[in-house]
Amino acid sequence: MFTKADFDLFNDPTLAGRMTQIRTVIDPKFEAVTPQILPVLQAGGQTFYPHIAKHLRRFKNPPVDTWVAFSEDPRRYKALPHFELGLWPDRLFCYLDLLDESKVRVQASLTPAELQKLYRHLPADYLISHDHTVAEMRVATPANIDGVLNKFAQYKHSELVAGRAISLDSPLLADEAGQLAYIQATFTTLLPIYLAIMAKLRLKTD
Repeated sequence: MFTKADFDLFNDPTLAGRMTQIRTVIDPKFEAVTPQILPVLQAGGQTFYPHIAKHLRRFKNPPVDTWVAFSEDPRRYKALPHFELGLWPDRLFCYLDLLDESKVRVQASLTPAELQKLYRHLPADYLISHDHTVAEMRVATPANIDGVLNKFAQYKHSELVAGRAISLDSPLLADEAGQLAYIQATFTTLLPIYLAIMAKLRLKTD
């Protein structure tokens, strides 16, 4: 599992140095934890495929975060609602993402009221955001959920990201069993939202 020392990679200001640490330290951990996550996601009867971030488009600036995504498509994930486990410099995150690439399909299949019904019961310790490219998240209070969903409905490039995160000062970064249980529980909570969204997408496609 992940430890506080893993986040030291973000202290390296160079592309080559940071990528070396991602490839040799973090990606193997993504590969190791994937078999513990897939059964949780596939409890809904769907098949998921892992996609470890390659950062292939980076030629100068080092990546500010890194992740493994889980989607039902073996070749892609951004164009579909998907799950992500990853690292920002200040946290280990477990999120359900509806990114810009999947927005048109989602909005064509679900009304704002339907999305509101799905997200309004997020537990109090969950987080929500309208932009996956920044680390900042808001606590999933009813007011913040409404604000993010309103932006998702009104603004073309607004996204929908929800989940939980483990901060650098959390004892879970020194507790392998506890950390894994936290990740699995987070995805278990998010799974019904994902399944409801995907059911609407499939119905619209059919």
